[in-house]
Amino acid sequence: MNPVALLLFTLTLLPAAEAAPPGDAKAQFDPLDCRWTFGNHEPISMYRRIGRLSTGGIEGSARWLEEWHHWFDSEACTQTMQDLGLNILHCRFYKGMGWQFESKDFPNVKRFVANCHKHGIRALAYVQFATLYYETMLNEVPDLADWVAIDENGRKRTYFGNGYFRWLPCINAPGFEPYLVKMIQIALTEGDFDGIMFDNCIAPPCYCPRCTALFRQYLAQQPDCEKRFGMPSVDHVLPPPAPPAGFKADEIQDPITQQWIQFRCQRMTELFRRLYQAGKACKPSALMTGNVANIRQARIANTKSLVITDLSDCFDIFVSQSGNEPGLQDGCIINRVREMKLAVALHTPILALSDADAGISASAEAKFTLDLVENAVFGGIPIDRLIMKADPQMVSPQLIAARKPVLQRFNAAVRAGRQGLKRPSYAPVQLLYSRESLMLSEQSHQALLLAEEILLRNHVPFGLLPTAAASPLAIPQDCQVLLICDQRCLSDGQIQALQQYAAQGGRLVLTGQSGLHDECYCQRKANPLDAMAGLPNVVRRQEAGIAPIKGTGWTIKVAAPVNGGQRLVNDIDSLWPLPFKITAPPTVFAEIKRDAARVTVHLLNYASEPVAKGARIELRAGQGKFTECSFAAPMEGKSPEPLAVQRGEKGGFFVDTPAFADYAVVEFSLSAQ
Repeated sequence: MNPVALLLFTLTLLPAAEAAPPGDAKAQFDPLDCRWTFGNHEPISMYRRIGRLSTGGIEGSARWLEEWHHWFDSEACTQTMQDLGLNILHCRFYKGMGWQFESKDFPNVKRFVANCHKHGIRALAYVQFATLYYETMLNEVPDLADWVAIDENGRKRTYFGNGYFRWLPCINAPGFEPYLVKMIQIALTEGDFDGIMFDNCIAPPCYCPRCTALFRQYLAQQPDCEKRFGMPSVDHVLPPPAPPAGFKADEIQDPITQQWIQFRCQRMTELFRRLYQAGKACKPSALMTGNVANIRQARIANTKSLVITDLSDCFDIFVSQSGNEPGLQDGCIINRVREMKLAVALHTPILALSDADAGISASAEAKFTLDLVENAVFGGIPIDRLIMKADPQMVSPQLIAARKPVLQRFNAAVRAGRQGLKRPSYAPVQLLYSRESLMLSEQSHQALLLAEEILLRNHVPFGLLPTAAASPLAIPQDCQVLLICDQRCLSDGQIQALQQYAAQGGRLVLTGQSGLHDECYCQRKANPLDAMAGLPNVVRRQEAGIAPIKGTGWTIKVAAPVNGGQRLVNDIDSLWPLPFKITAPPTVFAEIKRDAARVTVHLLNYASEPVAKGARIELRAGQGKFTECSFAAPMEGKSPEPLAVQRGEKGGFFVDTPAFADYAVVEFSLSAQ
């Protein structure tokens, strides 16, 4: 596209993009109503070009791919989905090969979307964000090389692994954003899609002259450059390169590197906000979603230019792709609870993908029930990613035979237990999630992971409290204990809010270097939070806790904390005795949901063996009495049955559950004694 045409095209888009302020049109829907699956979301040309086993376990050179694509677009396919209870997916539309090339398949795609709608299935258009297939796209965009991200050595960035034929885009290239907007408009108007799913919403650092110039402009806007950066002018600053091999840059205190990260994340957030607005301007009901990688992985701001807490008004749904397949692995309890608790705190539904991308693993099949239930209990969108995967028989009869009865039991369990699943999560313990600490300090990130692990393994009900230096810190009124676990980078405003909270009787547990540095990781002369140490409602200790952390990236792996993490549990209990105590193996996670009338305790077993002795749920003395107690294991076909209430030795009451395999539900009312 020539510069004049590009300018005119961009100008024609601006009024539409400005028509819907961010957040005004956020889609409201119930994740419990969704049964997401994967559609045929890659074009044949992608499989042929890659030639090997790839997405969905498909051999790219398979001779039956054309036949499968034809079948997938047919009504027989969507009828199969409807029979399985699947009602939302994303399907192929734009892979990044150039619309001129890919539009040849558009009539088939539209036919598939029409078949989806005929069978009550919402279809979202797959739009590739982080790939420019130059071998085909150059025919349409001769100046495509100007859209490409450049690494620190001046080479074009290519897709990870063996993706040498896939250029990564520079998000600041003038032609890149208008092209994506054009894809949104075609999908939502001509294609009649129900929304957009951007894949690979990531942007590694780009060192092209354009990004360098924009970065210098950004630096020049910072107040008092000489005090902040040690120099009166930033005219000759170059973006910092990635750390050399073997150098671990976990604590980011270089001020230029900090600003480089902030600059790139701000540009990404602003871009996705404009794309969101463009989609809503075309179709206000459109679901705007994006695969923003594992939203809890380490260094996501530095490596991918993403700050998840900044993106909640840019997407209706987060897609979080990770290796967090529920179960036990390497001595760690792998789960997606962390991802879901963050999404819940940000009021944004989440599609947490965890199954094997290139096929079906034995462990995934063994824990398929847990995969579904984990989503239903912790606020995710239930998904069966692989049941519609490509197969020489078009769809695998064996896979459908194995999974269909599980899906049916799950659907029945959700219908029967909907009230208990919809009750608000009980989160009297809040864990501070500091934007700047997690961006700049891996120690802060690991301290947060450890604290979550302790709370999960000890069945302590908690939620996350996201906070950013630029916004007021608002602590919920129903927070009984606030944990600040080695969150090193806190602003003066955040410190003042915590001091005021403690002065008014708010209970705090402060560990590690929390408060010692400001939001720029600059050390204070003295830690202002240390002065709280003598207050009866504050626990202050320098130790942040210890646990072997074996993975913080694609898969989160936290091993058993030292001494079970009992010290943190005792700290909480010393300030506010937890009314509920749940005794179960550490591999059983609990989620308590309650309203004014009822309390529901959901128990999920991550071990391969059943919970032979069941679990004990205790109510402390003086907190009331259990009434109308029942136990159910719905995925095992065990309907609710009464539980005997017993009085404890020190007062209070308790119930013991029967054994269960994957999932149990205990429901009761509370009454005053």
